[in-house]
Amino acid sequence: MTIKEVEEQTSLSRSNIRFYEKEKLIEPSRNESNGYKDYSENDVENIKKIAYLRTLGISIEDIRSIISEKVTLQEIIEKQNEVLKNQITNLNKAKLMCEKCWRKKVLVMKNYR
Repeated sequence: MTIKEVEEQTSLSRSNIRFYEKEKLIEPSRNESNGYKDYSENDVENIKKIAYLRTLGISIEDIRSIISEKVTLQEIIEKQNEVLKNQITNLNKAKLMCEKCWRKKVLVMKNYR
């Protein structure tokens, strides 16, 4: 399968697919008759899985660890869940601070009228 076909099947750009290759997350074979890379159905499925993990915010290094079986998918998902919980907590704190600043500014601005 050509990279164009992979793009169509995965809805990913050529540059994303090439990046995954460069990072050694996928390794398509070469078509001996023309020298082009030949992607298998398995490659396409792996690209889809990698893209899904990336949408969860999972790092390339963690994905590499899953592929090489240094860690399990479950371990990485649990780790990412904690990361996301912390990010949500921090974002909620920042949101509250913005709301407080906004209210103070409104009060200060009223004093200038």
